[in-house]
Amino acid sequence: MNSARAIDEESRRLIREELLTNILVEAGAGSGKTQMLADRMAAGVAAGIYPLEQMAAVTFTRKAASELRGRFHLALEKELENARKNSRPSDADRERISRIENALSNLERFFAGTIHSFCARLLRERPVESG
Repeated sequence: MNSARAIDEESRRLIREELLTNILVEAGAGSGKTQMLADRMAAGVAAGIYPLEQMAAVTFTRKAASELRGRFHLALEKELENARKNSRPSDADRERISRIENALSNLERFFAGTIHSFCARLLRERPVESG
């Protein structure tokens, strides 16, 4: 494997697995940023690190928000499929499956939208605090 490919693979692994680390991802169009973000969010939900109701994915366009929401849904379904592969699930596996199923059935609680819609939502939810 060449050096650039090795660095790319390591960066992708970091995004998917280092769920307690804040990460800034800069990459060109079509490089897979949206998919990596969806995979990271699904992994965090499955691991119990990211509560679905407390997540917000803020984008610049409604189209990007819609794409991210769809990919997140698919990433959760993939996590569920992988979690169910074990024929003898442990208690941890069952908890993981339960978290993913709960997220899939409550996906409307996850916010994905534009910066403008995010700010408007904050103002509607907290009018007194916002003045």
